[in-house]
Amino acid sequence: MSRPRDPELPFIPCQEVDLAWMATAPARFENEVDLPVSAERLFELFADPDTWSRWATGIGRVEWTSPPPFGPGTTRTVTFWGGMKVYEDFFCYDAPRQMAFSFYGTTERVWTSFAEHYQVTPTEDGCRLRWTVAYEPAGTFGRLHAIIHPVMAVNLRSYLWRLRRFCQG
Repeated sequence: MSRPRDPELPFIPCQEVDLAWMATAPARFENEVDLPVSAERLFELFADPDTWSRWATGIGRVEWTSPPPFGPGTTRTVTFWGGMKVYEDFFCYDAPRQMAFSFYGTTERVWTSFAEHYQVTPTEDGCRLRWTVAYEPAGTFGRLHAIIHPVMAVNLRSYLWRLRRFCQG
């Protein structure tokens, strides 16, 4: 099966993974945040490609490469500042409760495998998001990961602080 990718850029395949792999991944970060929006509204924000770059530092552009309605098998391309692209395949998409994806490729060797899982639970004042990021680092990133790991932890946590501020609008 051919999936979307930029033919003008290198394509480095990633090992696709699932939720079971995420539990034992070489690098794993789990963060939670309470948000002042409903779970339904949060998934509307997630579906809007223009919102990601407003709270997820480093993301320059998000492009859904599958048409709605989104579900398992949906693909997306994310372009980061500096031009690196990652190609995502959603293996779980159950709005407004959860979504999860794995990279099927990138344009730079940073990860051997990479996945994210977003779990959303309604609360009295909105919803709670539990966000898990799991990966196996590669290349220079892999060699420096022991040093970079604490910085990654703070950086990923800061995404959720910015998402909360964005939702407060």
